[in-house]
Amino acid sequence: MFFFDERYATFEMFSAAHLVAILVLITLFILMLVFRNRISNKLDLWLRRTVAVLMISMEWTFYAWALRDGGFQVSLLPMGMCAISMYTTAIALWTKNEKIFKFIYPWAIIGSFLSLIVADQPYVFPHFRYIHYFGNHGLFLLGNLYLLKVHRFTFTYKDTLKSSLILFIYSLIVYPLNFLLETNHLFLRELPSEVAFMFSFLGDFWPIGFGLAIFILFNLVFLATNAKLNRRKDSLTATV
Repeated sequence: MFFFDERYATFEMFSAAHLVAILVLITLFILMLVFRNRISNKLDLWLRRTVAVLMISMEWTFYAWALRDGGFQVSLLPMGMCAISMYTTAIALWTKNEKIFKFIYPWAIIGSFLSLIVADQPYVFPHFRYIHYFGNHGLFLLGNLYLLKVHRFTFTYKDTLKSSLILFIYSLIVYPLNFLLETNHLFLRELPSEVAFMFSFLGDFWPIGFGLAIFILFNLVFLATNAKLNRRKDSLTATV
Protein backbone atom coordinates (compact mmCIF):
# COMPACT_ATOMS: atom_id res chain seq x y z
CA MET A 1 0.00 0.00 0.00
CA PHE A 2 1.57 3.26 -1.13
CA PHE A 3 0.63 5.10 2.09
CA PHE A 4 3.21 2.92 3.86
CA ASP A 5 5.74 2.45 1.04
CA GLU A 6 9.32 2.75 2.27
CA ARG A 7 10.33 4.29 -1.06
CA TYR A 8 9.01 7.58 0.31
CA ALA A 9 11.68 7.71 3.04
CA THR A 10 13.45 10.58 1.28
CA PHE A 11 12.52 13.60 3.42
CA GLU A 12 15.01 16.44 3.81
CA MET A 13 14.65 19.55 5.97
CA PHE A 14 13.53 22.64 4.03
CA SER A 15 12.96 20.61 0.90
CA ALA A 16 9.85 21.19 -1.24
CA ALA A 17 7.94 18.58 0.80
CA HIS A 18 8.82 20.41 4.02
CA LEU A 19 8.06 23.91 2.75
CA VAL A 20 4.75 22.89 1.14
CA ALA A 21 3.52 21.45 4.45
CA ILE A 22 4.38 24.69 6.25
CA LEU A 23 2.78 26.77 3.47
CA VAL A 24 -0.46 24.78 3.74
CA LEU A 25 -0.62 25.45 7.48
CA ILE A 26 0.05 29.17 7.00
CA THR A 27 -2.71 29.30 4.37
CA LEU A 28 -5.18 27.58 6.71
CA PHE A 29 -4.31 30.05 9.48
CA ILE A 30 -4.88 33.02 7.16
CA LEU A 31 -8.23 31.58 6.04
CA MET A 32 -9.19 31.13 9.68
CA LEU A 33 -8.45 34.80 10.40
CA VAL A 34 -10.31 36.00 7.30
CA PHE A 35 -13.48 33.98 7.95
CA ARG A 36 -13.47 33.82 11.76
CA ASN A 37 -16.47 36.18 12.08
CA ARG A 38 -18.52 34.14 9.61
CA ILE A 39 -18.32 30.83 11.46
CA SER A 40 -21.77 29.79 12.68
CA ASN A 41 -22.32 27.89 15.91
CA LYS A 42 -23.12 24.74 13.94
CA LEU A 43 -20.00 25.01 11.79
CA ASP A 44 -17.89 25.84 14.85
CA LEU A 45 -19.04 22.67 16.61
CA TRP A 46 -18.37 20.59 13.49
CA LEU A 47 -14.89 22.09 12.99
CA ARG A 48 -13.78 21.67 16.61
CA ARG A 49 -14.95 18.10 16.98
CA THR A 50 -13.82 17.01 13.52
CA VAL A 51 -10.29 18.24 14.22
CA ALA A 52 -10.30 16.52 17.63
CA VAL A 53 -11.40 13.18 16.15
CA LEU A 54 -9.02 13.52 13.18
CA MET A 55 -5.98 14.09 15.40
CA ILE A 56 -6.71 11.13 17.64
CA SER A 57 -7.55 8.90 14.66
CA MET A 58 -4.24 9.71 12.95
CA GLU A 59 -2.35 9.16 16.22
CA TRP A 60 -3.87 5.75 16.82
CA THR A 61 -3.29 4.78 13.19
CA PHE A 62 0.35 5.74 13.71
CA TYR A 63 0.48 3.49 16.79
CA ALA A 64 -0.96 0.59 14.79
CA TRP A 65 1.57 1.10 11.97
CA ALA A 66 4.50 1.40 14.41
CA LEU A 67 3.39 -1.70 16.33
CA ARG A 68 3.01 -3.69 13.11
CA ASP A 69 6.49 -2.78 11.90
CA GLY A 70 8.50 -2.85 15.12
CA GLY A 71 6.34 -4.22 17.91
CA PHE A 72 5.73 -2.35 21.13
CA GLN A 73 8.23 0.40 21.91
CA VAL A 74 8.27 2.41 25.12
CA SER A 75 8.93 5.53 23.02
CA LEU A 76 5.34 5.25 21.75
CA LEU A 77 3.96 6.13 25.17
CA PRO A 78 2.34 9.61 24.95
CA MET A 79 4.77 11.27 27.36
CA GLY A 80 6.26 13.96 25.08
CA MET A 81 5.21 17.59 24.91
CA CYS A 82 3.62 17.17 21.48
CA ALA A 83 1.67 14.02 22.35
CA ILE A 84 0.32 15.62 25.52
CA SER A 85 -0.47 18.80 23.58
CA MET A 86 -2.35 16.85 20.93
CA TYR A 87 -4.55 14.90 23.34
CA THR A 88 -5.18 17.91 25.58
CA THR A 89 -5.97 20.14 22.61
CA ALA A 90 -8.43 17.52 21.39
CA ILE A 91 -10.21 17.67 24.76
CA ALA A 92 -10.17 21.49 24.76
CA LEU A 93 -11.62 21.59 21.23
CA TRP A 94 -14.30 18.99 21.97
CA THR A 95 -15.44 20.65 25.20
CA LYS A 96 -14.49 24.30 24.44
CA ASN A 97 -12.82 24.37 27.85
CA GLU A 98 -10.82 27.55 28.46
CA LYS A 99 -9.07 26.22 31.57
CA ILE A 100 -7.54 23.38 29.58
CA PHE A 101 -6.56 25.84 26.86
CA LYS A 102 -4.73 28.06 29.34
CA PHE A 103 -2.67 25.09 30.51
CA ILE A 104 -1.74 23.64 27.13
CA TYR A 105 -1.52 26.73 24.91
CA PRO A 106 2.23 27.48 25.25
CA TRP A 107 3.12 23.77 25.16
CA ALA A 108 1.22 23.38 21.89
CA ILE A 109 2.57 26.52 20.25
CA ILE A 110 6.23 25.87 21.11
CA GLY A 111 6.05 22.08 20.65
CA SER A 112 4.40 22.29 17.24
CA PHE A 113 6.54 25.21 16.05
CA LEU A 114 9.82 23.48 16.90
CA SER A 115 8.62 20.15 15.50
CA LEU A 116 7.45 21.71 12.24
CA ILE A 117 10.77 23.49 11.76
CA VAL A 118 13.06 20.61 12.76
CA ALA A 119 10.68 17.99 11.24
CA ASP A 120 12.21 14.89 12.83
CA GLN A 121 10.68 12.27 10.53
CA PRO A 122 12.01 10.58 7.34
CA TYR A 123 9.07 10.41 4.91
CA VAL A 124 7.60 12.57 2.13
CA PHE A 125 4.03 12.72 0.81
CA PRO A 126 2.01 10.55 0.32
CA HIS A 127 3.44 8.32 3.06
CA PHE A 128 1.14 8.14 6.09
CA ARG A 129 3.89 9.20 8.49
CA TYR A 130 4.34 12.47 6.58
CA ILE A 131 0.59 13.12 6.71
CA HIS A 132 0.44 12.16 10.38
CA TYR A 133 3.48 14.19 11.42
CA PHE A 134 2.60 17.45 9.72
CA GLY A 135 -1.13 16.87 10.05
CA ASN A 136 -1.18 16.36 13.80
CA HIS A 137 1.42 19.01 14.66
CA GLY A 138 -0.33 21.46 12.38
CA LEU A 139 -3.80 20.66 13.69
CA PHE A 140 -3.04 21.08 17.38
CA LEU A 141 -1.23 24.31 16.53
CA LEU A 142 -4.20 25.59 14.52
CA GLY A 143 -6.61 24.22 17.12
CA ASN A 144 -5.11 26.39 19.85
CA LEU A 145 -4.96 29.42 17.55
CA TYR A 146 -8.61 28.77 16.68
CA LEU A 147 -9.62 28.90 20.34
CA LEU A 148 -7.53 32.05 20.75
CA LYS A 149 -8.70 33.92 17.65
CA VAL A 150 -12.22 32.62 17.03
CA HIS A 151 -13.40 32.00 20.59
CA ARG A 152 -11.21 34.79 21.97
CA PHE A 153 -9.86 32.73 24.85
CA THR A 154 -7.38 34.73 26.92
CA PHE A 155 -3.86 33.83 28.04
CA THR A 156 -2.29 35.90 30.83
CA TYR A 157 1.21 35.98 32.25
CA LYS A 158 -0.09 34.16 35.30
CA ASP A 159 -1.16 31.37 32.94
CA THR A 160 2.35 31.41 31.45
CA LEU A 161 3.93 30.89 34.86
CA LYS A 162 1.49 28.14 35.81
CA SER A 163 2.03 26.27 32.55
CA SER A 164 5.82 26.67 32.90
CA LEU A 165 5.75 25.36 36.48
CA ILE A 166 3.73 22.30 35.44
CA LEU A 167 6.21 21.59 32.63
CA PHE A 168 9.15 21.99 35.04
CA ILE A 169 7.66 19.54 37.53
CA TYR A 170 6.80 17.12 34.74
CA SER A 171 10.37 17.38 33.39
CA LEU A 172 11.77 16.40 36.78
CA ILE A 173 9.68 13.22 36.58
CA VAL A 174 10.45 12.44 32.94
CA TYR A 175 14.21 13.07 33.11
CA PRO A 176 15.09 9.96 35.21
CA LEU A 177 12.39 7.91 33.47
CA ASN A 178 14.12 8.51 30.14
CA PHE A 179 17.24 6.75 31.42
CA LEU A 180 15.24 4.00 33.08
CA LEU A 181 13.10 3.33 29.99
CA GLU A 182 15.79 4.26 27.43
CA THR A 183 13.55 6.91 25.85
CA ASN A 184 14.03 10.55 24.95
CA HIS A 185 10.78 12.24 25.92
CA LEU A 186 10.93 16.05 25.98
CA PHE A 187 14.41 15.68 24.40
CA LEU A 188 15.83 15.59 27.93
CA ARG A 189 18.25 12.78 27.15
CA GLU A 190 19.46 13.94 23.75
CA LEU A 191 18.65 16.94 21.58
CA PRO A 192 18.15 16.73 17.80
CA SER A 193 21.44 17.41 16.04
CA GLU A 194 19.94 20.49 14.36
CA VAL A 195 19.77 22.35 17.72
CA ALA A 196 22.21 20.43 19.95
CA PHE A 197 25.12 22.70 19.01
CA MET A 198 23.33 25.67 20.62
CA PHE A 199 23.73 24.11 24.07
CA SER A 200 27.06 22.29 23.69
CA PHE A 201 28.93 25.02 25.59
CA LEU A 202 27.02 24.01 28.75
CA GLY A 203 28.51 20.52 28.74
CA ASP A 204 26.60 18.07 30.95
CA PHE A 205 24.37 20.90 32.17
CA TRP A 206 22.74 21.41 28.76
CA PRO A 207 19.30 20.23 30.03
CA ILE A 208 19.22 23.30 32.33
CA GLY A 209 20.00 25.59 29.39
CA PHE A 210 17.39 23.82 27.29
CA GLY A 211 14.80 24.29 30.04
CA LEU A 212 15.60 27.99 30.31
CA ALA A 213 15.28 28.32 26.53
CA ILE A 214 11.81 26.76 26.64
CA PHE A 215 10.80 29.16 29.45
CA ILE A 216 12.01 32.10 27.36
CA LEU A 217 10.00 30.79 24.40
CA PHE A 218 6.92 30.52 26.64
CA ASN A 219 7.39 34.18 27.52
CA LEU A 220 7.73 35.08 23.84
CA VAL A 221 4.46 33.25 23.16
CA PHE A 222 2.79 35.34 25.87
CA LEU A 223 4.20 38.58 24.44
CA ALA A 224 3.16 37.69 20.88
CA THR A 225 -0.30 36.61 22.02
CA ASN A 226 -0.93 39.82 23.93
CA ALA A 227 0.89 42.28 21.65
CA LYS A 228 -2.30 43.55 20.00
CA LEU A 229 -4.03 43.93 23.37
CA ASN A 230 -1.07 45.89 24.76
CA ARG A 231 -1.03 48.20 21.73
CA ARG A 232 -4.74 48.84 22.21
CA LYS A 233 -4.21 49.72 25.87
CA ASP A 234 -1.37 52.09 24.94
CA SER A 235 -3.61 53.74 22.36
CA LEU A 236 -6.38 54.27 24.90
CA THR A 237 -3.92 55.70 27.42
CA ALA A 238 -2.58 58.16 24.84
CA THR A 239 -6.13 59.23 23.94
CA VAL A 240 -7.02 59.89 27.58
